[in-house]
Amino acid sequence: MSSADQDDLSSNCGAIQLALPANAVFTHLTSAALRGWRMPVLPRVPIIASTAKEAAHHDRRGVYVRRCDVPSWHREDVGAIRIASPEWTVAELAEDLGLIDLVAVIDGALHTHDTTIERLLGSIVPGRRGARVLRNALAYVDGRSESWWETVLRMAHQLAEIPVESQVEIFNRAGYFVARTDLHIVGTNRYPEYDGSTHREMDRHRKDLRREKGMARLAYERYGYTSDEIVKTPTMVIEDAEDALGWPHDTRRLKRWLYELDRSSVSKAGWARLQRRLKRFDRQTPPRSKTQRVAQARPF
Repeated sequence: MSSADQDDLSSNCGAIQLALPANAVFTHLTSAALRGWRMPVLPRVPIIASTAKEAAHHDRRGVYVRRCDVPSWHREDVGAIRIASPEWTVAELAEDLGLIDLVAVIDGALHTHDTTIERLLGSIVPGRRGARVLRNALAYVDGRSESWWETVLRMAHQLAEIPVESQVEIFNRAGYFVARTDLHIVGTNRYPEYDGSTHREMDRHRKDLRREKGMARLAYERYGYTSDEIVKTPTMVIEDAEDALGWPHDTRRLKRWLYELDRSSVSKAGWARLQRRLKRFDRQTPPRSKTQRVAQARPF
């Protein structure tokens, strides 16, 4: 989400907040977006708020209001907007996001120091919807990740049980800094990285070329992958890693990665699945009055 979109969302939430009860807080994707976290690509961010269970139902166009008590220790003010804590926000996102998407969101939250793994673990409520997904996700998160796609690339290796470490610094024999890489396949000279569109900008491209030559002089292999390659040729990423490790290709290593990729918003099927799950938050049509609902239910 761009800073302009985030400002628009904040303005909208500020206006909507005036019409909601004083105990209402913005939650779920709305809270994550207001915090500027990394997010799945969505047509728009749904406006989701929570009020106390005993509060009157508020049916408003453009806003989904949940009657779900948010404890006082999970309420915060960001600017003049009341939102749920990072931990409560993540717990709600776990209800709808697949494993890869959830890990990518949490990576971003950790990177900005909005929360910690310990606080997130402490917020898990056994039996709550999404609790198992959240617990699984916390086994994979890494706050050193610097982008959404870097997380996806790391998850490809982790889910295929390829040993990797993140944000590795490389120095030459004289002790001078050469590069910091997205990933390193442990026990090899292979360094997989995500190559976004910014890598083709002139200044960035010059730096990348200088960096790659510095790595080549040390006999280190930099393997850059685009988002298109990660999604459309997902087996290639793992086969490249197997080659680097000297392992035989084993399709069994691919199963978990391909399964979770298919459920992630970066795949066509996963994106459609997420849209279906978020459909319940859509409040773009004007709410019907009780009289209208009764009239439409009559058989005459």
